[in-house]
Amino acid sequence: MDRNAFIHDAAPFDAQAQGQPLTGYACRFRLEAYDDALYPDHGLRLPPQLARAVAKRRGEFLAGRLCARRALARLGIASADIAIGPDREPLWPAGAIASISHAGDRAVCLASADPHVIGLGIDIESRIDARLAGEIRGVVVDAAEQAVIEAGFDDAVAGLAAAFSAKEALYKALYPQVRAFFGFEAMRLARVDEGRLRFLAAADLSPTVRAGQAFEVDIAFEDGGVRSIACCLRARG
Repeated sequence: MDRNAFIHDAAPFDAQAQGQPLTGYACRFRLEAYDDALYPDHGLRLPPQLARAVAKRRGEFLAGRLCARRALARLGIASADIAIGPDREPLWPAGAIASISHAGDRAVCLASADPHVIGLGIDIESRIDARLAGEIRGVVVDAAEQAVIEAGFDDAVAGLAAAFSAKEALYKALYPQVRAFFGFEAMRLARVDEGRLRFLAAADLSPTVRAGQAFEVDIAFEDGGVRSIACCLRARG
């Protein structure tokens, strides 16, 4: 089996958020070339949670885990299988924190071994059109947030995609502190800066994530879509 028929254009990259250097790995994948045998071929195990998943989901999962393994390897952290937690979150090896995302034929992982990083989230989204924007707008943002988008972006549809992606990244970054699901309404878009969105927590989510607390997410428009990175740092005493 030609494993290169599935994964291609794979490459490392570096990023930064909150002044923190981060280590990444990205790839593209061909779902038409996916086969379950690719898991053992890459030294990975198809998790039982995906036993009934469609091939598309299995392929996306494999591409994400391969990016994760290679991102962690760049940090000098060896990882075999990255298990799935009770809330379907990745269980990272000791000494590492990371985040995976995929969209279309792209997968990406961002990682850090810095003990000051207590939460990390990356999200990539493909371009959305006006029709889809109309369908998701009321779920992702409220009227006040939509006004912030329209004032801060020349293209309100692209701005909505950025807000959606940023909230997804922020959810991943805050999960280690909150340890529970929270919806789009929990983080309200307050300001748009160049390459960065600022959010305010709408309610107390945990002892360390309180109502009114501010969080920033770095955004970049690329590959026809948007990429968002959220990084939470431990308070330095």
